Amino acid sequence: MPDSATRVLKFSRDWAGLCQSGRILVSIDRIVHGDTLDGILAHETAHDVLLKSTQLGWVLLALSPSALDPYPPGPLRDRCARLLEAGILASRFTQEAVATFLPSLTVGDTEMAAYRARHPRDYLDAADALEWLCARDLPPETKRELVLTIGKLALSVPVLDAWRPQRLHRPERAEHWFHTPRNRPDRRFPALCRALRDQPDEVLRSMAAGEPAAAARLCDQVRVDGKPFPYGWVPADAPSPAWLDGLVRDVIRPLITDPSLPQQERDRLETMWEQPTATMPGLQPAMMSVLLTYTTSTHGMIEVNPPTDGLHGYPLVEVQHNALPLPVPGVEPLGTDPMWLHQGETALWFISPWKDNRACHLSPPWLREWLDELDDDTTLCLRDGADLAGILLDDPRLARRRRVVLLQHRTPHWALFVELPVTGLDERRGPVTMTVANSELDGVAYLILRPECSSPVVIVPTARTTAVRAARALQAERGRIRFSLVDLPTFLTSGAMTRDVMRVLHNFEAKPWPEILKPPVPPTPRRPTRADAEAAMDAPAAQMAEACDAFEAAPTAETFAAVVKTVEATLACPSLPSVSFGWRIWFLDNAVRRFYAGYEKLADPDALRRAIEIQSDLVDLLPSDWPERADCERTLRRLVIRGYAAAGAGDKPEKWGALLWLLAAELSDRPR
Repeated sequence: MPDSATRVLKFSRDWAGLCQSGRILVSIDRIVHGDTLDGILAHETAHDVLLKSTQLGWVLLALSPSALDPYPPGPLRDRCARLLEAGILASRFTQEAVATFLPSLTVGDTEMAAYRARHPRDYLDAADALEWLCARDLPPETKRELVLTIGKLALSVPVLDAWRPQRLHRPERAEHWFHTPRNRPDRRFPALCRALRDQPDEVLRSMAAGEPAAAARLCDQVRVDGKPFPYGWVPADAPSPAWLDGLVRDVIRPLITDPSLPQQERDRLETMWEQPTATMPGLQPAMMSVLLTYTTSTHGMIEVNPPTDGLHGYPLVEVQHNALPLPVPGVEPLGTDPMWLHQGETALWFISPWKDNRACHLSPPWLREWLDELDDDTTLCLRDGADLAGILLDDPRLARRRRVVLLQHRTPHWALFVELPVTGLDERRGPVTMTVANSELDGVAYLILRPECSSPVVIVPTARTTAVRAARALQAERGRIRFSLVDLPTFLTSGAMTRDVMRVLHNFEAKPWPEILKPPVPPTPRRPTRADAEAAMDAPAAQMAEACDAFEAAPTAETFAAVVKTVEATLACPSLPSVSFGWRIWFLDNAVRRFYAGYEKLADPDALRRAIEIQSDLVDLLPSDWPERADCERTLRRLVIRGYAAAGAGDKPEKWGALLWLLAAELSDRPR
């Protein structure tokens, strides 16, 4: 049998940062292990402010969608990635100096050593350029605004003003431009800090209170390599739709019209930017973009289409299903590329504190078989993603199942105010009930929502301030969906819902599970197990493959006879009815193709008749609600028509005509 690709891998998502999409992603592991969420958010929101208040920041935001995943690889992506890297390398330490220093203003002396230990040495070195500010007799808010002003001044290089005139869409030109000291924020920032260190407090207060343009007039004497540095300002009303249109025209249009790039890629880029407000990342409010994620597991086993009867007895199973016509990441091992899910495939993570965790990728037949046999006590947790709409529409077994949806990709703003119906909460399902559950972890909360029918339960892990702000905004909504905020006991309508929510949150925070969440003792496994049955199929499957290879190399009556013998032996194997349903389908489909190949290459009518018989068995095997059944029925019809047409006038027994008539009538009545 084909290899199920069992491997032992490690997983990790211990990370915190501002993504190119505008999300502030924070690993819950950071909070569990001592980092403060408020400190992380102060760091990341500083990055957000500096990006959205400078020309350089907006240029980097405009380049990022076509420079990073999931944008298709090619010359245009390579070009944008190189331009993005040039801007990041020129400004990295200015960004990190401000983002590292700002949170330290509220850190006490006894906690400072621990705070500094959590940051890279080069970030601390960059932030030390602001250390003189700690000794100044200024209010904390004035110091905060002053630090942001210094960062904005350093980053306010006139890159947008120079982009088209100096053709900075050419990477070598952009790299040369950023290497010029007066155009390089990381050279401007320490010069500004040195110049301001000797200024009196009243000057610093004036700078903190004013706009960057006013502050720049106070810095006319600052020099970089003996030369004054220029400024490029962003208007106060940015990003208005008109300003965004101009940004795209200045930054993206030169790439679209560059003949050195492939026309097909330029056309894709132009289509992508037809609506700048839909494409530009980072337009949603920063504090409504806070999303907590977590480590799936520190270790585990990953399998592809394993025997499904071994995938039971776990209290919690997380699911990511792909209904899109393009691959999406499934399991993402540490240090390697992700394992991709193709359309219809599903990644599952089996989680239990009482047994070893594991993960697997399942093709549709394996998923449906597993769902049909799944115990009702198992908590099914769906991870949202680009494919979430498909979860509710593509597989009815998933749609009918009681489930929890854990937001891990959409921001609270996007999920709750843009795509709420995608999560299964809309006017068709009645009013939405919600609650805010505060975690024991400082600053962490969960906004939890459900429809009137109680499923799905949607859990939004985020900052406490974000959860409260979102709940209030939803209550104020005047659309067709009505929102009601209740306390947690009122929200939980059943023991099953309580158990599901507790399991998801205990796993999310890596908290010890109480025994009450333990699943019941699984029933005695069937004999033979599917693993045993599939192992018994290995030998006949290998013999069949060997005979088929020989027939492909030399399609003769003799080699085809060997194919027939091994295929029939495989179909007659006593273990075949006990293997996973997907493998049974695979064996039957493979047998049909082998017999049809014998008919095509040797004109053997008996081979065609046998292909029809096996295809008929395959149709009978598939449940009526399987999408693949319609394709199998059409294949059967084509085979019958081929057999009827190929038979001579004297060789068309009555059964051919009757079978063809019945099949045509059945398929014509079946909805397409």
